Amino acid sequence: MVAGLAAVLAAAVLGAHASDRVFVVTSDPPGGSGSSTVFDLDAPWAASVDVEPTGFNTVVRRFFGRLYVVHPQTGEVQVIDPSTLDTVLTFSVGAGSAPRDILVVDAGSAYVSRSADNLLYEVDPATGDLLDTVDLGDLADADGVPDMSMMALDGRRLFVQLQRLDAEGIAVPPSYLAVVDVDTNQLIDADPERKGVQGIALTGSIPAHKMQIEGRRLYVSEPGTFHDGTGGIDEIDLDSLTALGYLTSEAQLALNITGFVLTSPVKGYALTHTDLLLSSHLQPFNRADGSILKPELDVTFAQVDSLAHDPATDQLFFLDHDINGVRVFDATTQVELTTTPIGTGGDPVDLVILRDEGPGAATGLRVDSIDGRTGEMSLAYTPACAAADHTIVFGALEHVGLYGYSGQVCGVGNGGAIPDFDPGAGSFFFLVVGNDGDGVEGSYGTDSGAVERPEDHADPGCALVQDLALRCD
Repeated sequence: MVAGLAAVLAAAVLGAHASDRVFVVTSDPPGGSGSSTVFDLDAPWAASVDVEPTGFNTVVRRFFGRLYVVHPQTGEVQVIDPSTLDTVLTFSVGAGSAPRDILVVDAGSAYVSRSADNLLYEVDPATGDLLDTVDLGDLADADGVPDMSMMALDGRRLFVQLQRLDAEGIAVPPSYLAVVDVDTNQLIDADPERKGVQGIALTGSIPAHKMQIEGRRLYVSEPGTFHDGTGGIDEIDLDSLTALGYLTSEAQLALNITGFVLTSPVKGYALTHTDLLLSSHLQPFNRADGSILKPELDVTFAQVDSLAHDPATDQLFFLDHDINGVRVFDATTQVELTTTPIGTGGDPVDLVILRDEGPGAATGLRVDSIDGRTGEMSLAYTPACAAADHTIVFGALEHVGLYGYSGQVCGVGNGGAIPDFDPGAGSFFFLVVGNDGDGVEGSYGTDSGAVERPEDHADPGCALVQDLALRCD
């Protein structure tokens, strides 16, 4: 039985098998086609061009040891094995549905956002078979199509950008994040005080581009109408499901904002754009107040909306359409590391990092319910990428300051839900720690001072050895 609960901690392992590379999808505008390039993560960034056809103006994601390329024009999703760079599966989510993103929850479930339809698809990522649909039409504007875009996952809750554009492509405020329970495929009401099921009303409009989660915050780019000066990077409270306002804004950066990355607790980078002569700028900003950090790093005279950051090496990768290549910067010093751009063959449009990933801390562990009669708790958490299994590690709440672990529950799986955890009578703290299924466990997370929590030596009931050598964060 559990008499009280005052601490919930989370940790997970991210094991991987791919080489340390960067994968870039490219486009050939005159031909309406596209390909891909890979290059080494470390200098001198040796590259291989045209390694696999990937279509025109596509989006690339990486989940559970696979690359997923979303094709808006054809309504298809392409799956690539990063170890061989061969396409292993292509499946349709509806011709004319204009898919924008895919998010793989686990080995048996993935979601595809479809901007030209009201139905969010759930598919089997191994086969592409349709499993279920979630109707988001109630959150649409008058045309009935909510205009879905990019997605993010926190625990067992899926966040879907809804742009709410009318037939002329004009935003109908407010824009939303739809919140979907991936266990039930039901919408979660973000504002119970209002009638009906509500999404998260955003600070700005037309949310787009990849989102980023840090702790209990989700960050969303909301460019609005091009160069209207109303856009910014919104901060979402994942517990209250409310928008807290802009981290930085177009008014502060004086240019239109699209893609972004947050590279440290004090710094972020935004892709900003001018309209007199279309250009894209890599602009660092101060997270404390959203102000510009000098200098601006690079300019390319084209629309660039994607960039990537590798935390382990602190490299920032900027797509340069002027020379069909990628420039690399040190995210801390803001110094360019490449003396000549890394050639990509065609126009680079999106990229992901393929790193041999080791243990890293996870987010999203929560208690969904407690049975008052038995004391059993139902837990939810975000499974670690490439983790094969997870362990619960717990201890008496009075010993939390010293991490006095007193028990483990082995083999709780990789599904993101634990329905019947009961550590016994008393008050407890606990963690969920991922492992590779072969005896190696990952990080127990870090405390508020960014110090690694110690592993459980006192009660190693699950016979696991911790290895943090390749931690992903």
